[in-house]
Amino acid sequence: MRKFLLLLFLLFFMGIYSWSYAITISAMDSPEGLAQSLVGPGITISNVTYTGANWAAGYFSDGSVIGIDSGIVLTTGSIWNIEGTSNTSDEKSTENMLPGDSDLDNLISGSGYSTYDATILEFDFVSAGDTAYFNYVFGSEEYNEYVFEYNDVFGFFFNGVNVAFVPGTTTPVSIDTVNNSVNSNYYHDNDPSDNLIPPYPFEYDGFTDVFTVVLENLTPGETYHLKLAIADVRDYALDSGVFIQGGSFSNTPPQPVPEPNTIVFAALGLGGIIFLRYRRKN
Repeated sequence: MRKFLLLLFLLFFMGIYSWSYAITISAMDSPEGLAQSLVGPGITISNVTYTGANWAAGYFSDGSVIGIDSGIVLTTGSIWNIEGTSNTSDEKSTENMLPGDSDLDNLISGSGYSTYDATILEFDFVSAGDTAYFNYVFGSEEYNEYVFEYNDVFGFFFNGVNVAFVPGTTTPVSIDTVNNSVNSNYYHDNDPSDNLIPPYPFEYDGFTDVFTVVLENLTPGETYHLKLAIADVRDYALDSGVFIQGGSFSNTPPQPVPEPNTIVFAALGLGGIIFLRYRRKN
């Protein structure tokens, strides 16, 4: 009877937890709207352009599960494949049959493969200070089955040079460079193939920590160009996405955010306390 009650409680608690941390997706209103939502103090933008399917980019909110509450998301497929209260599929995919991007091709040069289904948001910006920052998370349905095989990739190109690196390195962030065996301290495994119950109420099978881009040695008042791009590698299948924190593109370092594990364990810990109190009373 006790085991049954414990199981019942855990199932109920997991349902409440999943509902509480369900990420919400909404459609792109305009490229200008997407770009402007990223802007914080000290930054002004202009000349916004967008390349990709209309459903490949949009807004997200209630994103505590990935460590960023709200912002924009650029995907290689469809934003609507992300929304939900759990990981419902091991292979969510929308194939837009669009071309890739030459800058992203250069990031995987030597692999023998090309990029496809590129989604690109770019704009000019002027900074009021000599440093600018923004936060992001990368996630994908390619995890974990296709690590070292397909390597979906993204890049943030500052005046043509990628600045999205694994922390403390000059290695671009991708499927192959952050996973269960490489830079695993920055990786969150959410793959249904590896977990009886995926630990995060989030569709992608894996995602990174919150990373911060730092743009240094800026000249106040000078115009710079920023290109945010993501693409499939080798084929059009299985979605990947990059989540960029709203309002974090500013002259001020973004505030620290709780890592997803902190959220999960805090929730599970609260559930455990409630259950122990229930046992003591009975």
